Amino acid sequence: MMELETLRLAEAFFARKPEALPSVRAFLLEALERWPETEIVTQKSQVGLRDPRPFCALTAPGKHVKGRAVPGALLSLFLPRPLETEALILAVEAYPGRFTNHLILPADPADFPAELWSWTGEARRFRCGKG
Repeated sequence: MMELETLRLAEAFFARKPEALPSVRAFLLEALERWPETEIVTQKSQVGLRDPRPFCALTAPGKHVKGRAVPGALLSLFLPRPLETEALILAVEAYPGRFTNHLILPADPADFPAELWSWTGEARRFRCGKG
């Protein structure tokens, strides 16, 4: 039951970006399927996934995303390296050896990059020490 409530809160976060809901819902459900111990935490500025440390976050960007059509949702993955993919908007070295990779999450889950789950798993291992 708690899982349904956390999903409802996450979906409510994206109420102003209804075009993002299918991909956000698909991403969260798949993450919970792969890593059931993952906790979804909806905050004022993002929906984060942690186990026990945060390893990725979903945000709803405002009006401008440099050089891109404004997506419904952005996925930020916390990795030891910058990603090399067309979906990458920006990689920032937030701390030495820790990069926050900001990616466009496609509106249609069928268009998720093939590497999405390997990147997300890498972020989880890197931040949480779990395989």
